[in-house]
Order: sequence, then structure tokens, then C-alpha cells
Amino acid sequence: MGGTFLERGNIEEPEHDGTAEWNAFWDPNAVKRVWQSDINIEMVALESTNMVPLTLDVRNSWAKQRSHIGIDFIGNAYSCVPPLRHFVNNSTYFLWDVLTTIFYKYPDIAKSNVVYSDVITSGPSAGRTILKDASAGGRPVNLVYHVDKEQFFAHIVDLAKK
Repeated sequence: MGGTFLERGNIEEPEHDGTAEWNAFWDPNAVKRVWQSDINIEMVALESTNMVPLTLDVRNSWAKQRSHIGIDFIGNAYSCVPPLRHFVNNSTYFLWDVLTTIFYKYPDIAKSNVVYSDVITSGPSAGRTILKDASAGGRPVNLVYHVDKEQFFAHIVDLAKK
């Protein structure tokens, strides 16, 4: 989970140009080490995680299903997270970890394709994942760039009811 090929990431930190995704920004050298390894990378990127914000509609849907202990737990666990009310801001919460987990179990909820890329490790773009041709040393990653939001939330509810 991490990285983005969008023009803007989700970083608003002094002396950073805002092009990185938070996880890659936090430790760009660790990301680079992963890119230098020979493991297969399934990159659940900001492109897809932006599609699953924790909205008031999601919260209300879970609240209506509180009689299921798993959904009640989810609702209570996320109750301390500020709700997305009017527009996305720096405190808007997206279900990044949950998406990564659901995608692992149900890969059909997302669209992906292989891209060749690299990671910038220093300077104002530290943590930025960039497209880079294979002939120039780009690393293949399977980029998860789109998620079927309805299927995603349906799987959460189904799993929580079990």
C-alpha cells in the first residue's frame, strides 16, 4: 500500500513539493529497497484509495446495521475519525488499509495494470513514485488504480457479518 502516479500526492509538509503519497514519503529509502528487490509488487496506490473515503453515508449505512456485532465494532472503531462532511482536506480519512486487505482477498474489486517505475529518495520530491521505462531501469509493479466502491463496501459488510 502506498505510492501514487497522480500529479499531486497527499503530502502537505514544509519543504516537500506535495507529489508523494504519505507512506512512500514517510520512508522513501524503505520503498526504494522494496523496488530494488525481486518480489512481485501489487501497489494499492492513492489512485484507488482516494475512491474509498469514510463519508457520512458510509457511517450511516453501518449505523443502520449495528445489530451485527462486526459492523457495530467497525462503526465504533471509526467513530473517533473526523467525518468527511463538505470537502476533502488533510484530515479526511480514506479506508487505505481496509482496501489493501479486501483487495488481497477479492482482487476482482479493482482494476490494475503493470507499469514500470522508480522512487525518488531525496529532495523536495522524496517518496514520489515515478513512471520510468523498463529500458531505463524502471521496476515493474502491478498498479491498482481503480476500485469498484460498491463491491468494496459490500465485502466489508459481508465479512463483518460473519
